[in-house]
Amino acid sequence: MSIQLPTRFEDGLGYLIHHLMYAFRQLLSEQCAESGYAITADELAVLMITAQGQGENGLKQNGLKQTEIAAVLAKDKAVITRRINSLLKQGLVVRTTDNKDRRAVRISLSADGAAAVAHLRPQLEQVFRRIYHDIDQQEFDIARDVLMRILHNVSESEEN
Repeated sequence: MSIQLPTRFEDGLGYLIHHLMYAFRQLLSEQCAESGYAITADELAVLMITAQGQGENGLKQNGLKQTEIAAVLAKDKAVITRRINSLLKQGLVVRTTDNKDRRAVRISLSADGAAAVAHLRPQLEQVFRRIYHDIDQQEFDIARDVLMRILHNVSESEEN
């Protein structure tokens, strides 16, 4: 299948995705600040992934390995370490050593972190509902599928 590539840089998908991510990050950071949490969009992502990894009501008590968080967020270890350190200073996460592998670090939500997630989650859902208000489920699914295919193609290109 062949597509017609845009002639203007700013009409390309890469630029639009980058611009969208910048706008998302700004919006999420502002929402967190308005809710009383001085965290960045990246730190929010670490909190949400950690909460998701712990399951409902913190069922996975030992948290996630730092490398697992990095893999889900497609960030390198140094970046994730900085985000986690910031969340540690704010008392939102706890860092422990893995019981089976003393070299591995596990991250879990603190009580304050769990409260932050519980407070922010419904507000973030409202933000996303506003952003997606004129997009139906079929359009959303198509956009997601296309982006996933492009991501897959980029990953394959990196391997070759």
